Amino acid sequence: MDDRTAEDKKAAGRIKKPKPVRDCALSLLERSDKTAQEMRRKLKERKYQREEIEETLAFLEEYHYVDDREYVLRYIRTYSSRKSIRRIRAELEQKGVDRELIDAGLREQPVDEEAQIVEWLRKKGYKPEEPVEPGQYRRLTASLGRQGYSYEKIRSVTEWMYEE
Repeated sequence: MDDRTAEDKKAAGRIKKPKPVRDCALSLLERSDKTAQEMRRKLKERKYQREEIEETLAFLEEYHYVDDREYVLRYIRTYSSRKSIRRIRAELEQKGVDRELIDAGLREQPVDEEAQIVEWLRKKGYKPEEPVEPGQYRRLTASLGRQGYSYEKIRSVTEWMYEE
């Protein structure tokens, strides 16, 4: 005879059984796309075994639920109008994407850094006919540099601003 009360039995029914690794992976993908490396890390955090993680990743890649190449192209398409090439590259590398895939993606989806710099300058109220003081110019170029733009790109766009 069972000594547990009806309430104990209900509580026992609410205890979560671990999800199969494939179901967990698909749940993660419902929220947002992941690179293979991100998926590997997320599943490892959830204490799944290495073998089942690799099997699941093979399944996800076979059916293109996880596709680093497509992820790179979507990422570049999404951020190419507001992030520098250097920043895009760093963020994708941080997500575990192979450098060759990033390079191929950047060749396929070019990023117009000059247009981004011009747009940023407009938002900040700078006009081509108005040169700026050297101190202000240094602050401006430093700010753009922190955003990942190369000094050469910044200089080529902002030459008109600098008073010698």
